[in-house]
Amino acid sequence: MKILYYNWIQFDNKEKQGGGVNIYQKNLIEYLVKNTNHDIYFLSSGWKYNSFKKESYIKETKNIFENKCRTFEIINSSIIAPAFAIFMNPQKFVEDNGSYEMLKKFIEQYGPFDVIHFNNMEGLSINSFKIKQDFPNTKIIFSIHNYQPICPLVQYFQNHNKCICNDFNNGEECLKCAVCLPSKKEYINRYRSYLYAKVPEGIFKTVKPFIKIYTKLFKFKTKAFTGSKSTMKAEMYELYRKHNIEQINKYVDKVLAVSDRVREIMISHGVNPEIIKTSYIGTKVAESELGHSIAPINETFTISYLGYERIDKGYFFLLDALSELDDSVKSKLNIILAVAHIHEKEARKKLNGFNSVKIYNGYNHQQLKEILEQVNLGIVPVLWEDNLPQVAIEMVANGVPVLCSSFGGASELCTSELFKFEGGNIESFKDKLSALVNNPKLLDEYWKNHWKLRTMPEHIKELELIYEGKDK
Repeated sequence: MKILYYNWIQFDNKEKQGGGVNIYQKNLIEYLVKNTNHDIYFLSSGWKYNSFKKESYIKETKNIFENKCRTFEIINSSIIAPAFAIFMNPQKFVEDNGSYEMLKKFIEQYGPFDVIHFNNMEGLSINSFKIKQDFPNTKIIFSIHNYQPICPLVQYFQNHNKCICNDFNNGEECLKCAVCLPSKKEYINRYRSYLYAKVPEGIFKTVKPFIKIYTKLFKFKTKAFTGSKSTMKAEMYELYRKHNIEQINKYVDKVLAVSDRVREIMISHGVNPEIIKTSYIGTKVAESELGHSIAPINETFTISYLGYERIDKGYFFLLDALSELDDSVKSKLNIILAVAHIHEKEARKKLNGFNSVKIYNGYNHQQLKEILEQVNLGIVPVLWEDNLPQVAIEMVANGVPVLCSSFGGASELCTSELFKFEGGNIESFKDKLSALVNNPKLLDEYWKNHWKLRTMPEHIKELELIYEGKDK
């Protein structure tokens, strides 16, 4: 098959942007080019901008797979990426046809394709799905890795109310999320990234003054598509949700939700149940999954939180909940926090009375084994409907069972209710954690009720059936 994959930024970008979706896209393509005969193309859009050209254009790029995968990018896309960068202008996303025209032009030049698999719609407008009318024999696949079709900030979470956005009050709540607006520096980086790619190594100091002048041009180019306070209207945010769902139902052949919870949410917002199915992503770590606990059970019990110091990730909820545990439980607990840019003094103040508290100011994958080898239980306390957190997959693959919030897809890794607490409920969390600390043999129940992580070969086999229309 001739397959085109889309993500807003190239899978091997030097800026290391794109998060878990980008890692997934890279691993997926790596397996395909090494193990199949499929003809693989990749397109990105919405990140690179050239201030000296007004029109959008397509450029072929280099990539780590050399001639085994052809990669392209749309320069000066009419939709800037990632999604939060255009949050102020939902009307632009609804009405834009520029990115559709560029996508159509690309397919006419390099297609047709048997399959176009979108891993999000950031950097393109939802109207790009109209290519189904132009290329009816091409199968259109759309994976839901985040909630961008129903939330311009992708998280489906109200930071101001600290709750999931089940009721956005006809778009009024979207206006209150303005606290998340990107800075001018974020936009400038889009232009700098393009110019940096053009600067030969060794002469950066010579052209640095020119870069400063060049990036100032951004002020004259962004407002037209990023918007301003004047473009933030409740009715447009309401239309944004409605229009996106309509376009999905009209043009997409198959919607892939990365967890059952994601599928439930998208159906509740109007996605046709007949075109959406759950498809857990494949990961490299699944190939070496242990399937049992690695940490010894001693007189004390070690838990860990890996991630970010953010409300939606449940970090502050976790500190509050831990501080309210009974002293008898605290005395048995060792806490490990691996958190980027952590405010260590405040964390230690909250975590008073525990057997031990160890803090890493962030971590990399090389440190993961060292951090987890003494951990009895990982904690994923998210307050938002986190689609399927990569950190949960990594902990489980490394032999660490996970106590999860009921929000999002992490709790689907295990069917036992012992390892799921009511999201945002401190008493529920305390009860579940205390039970495991006081009876650590219960940890065995995780592995008895855990479904094996999806490997990349297993995932590819499922995708091929979907691409061919042979999936159940």
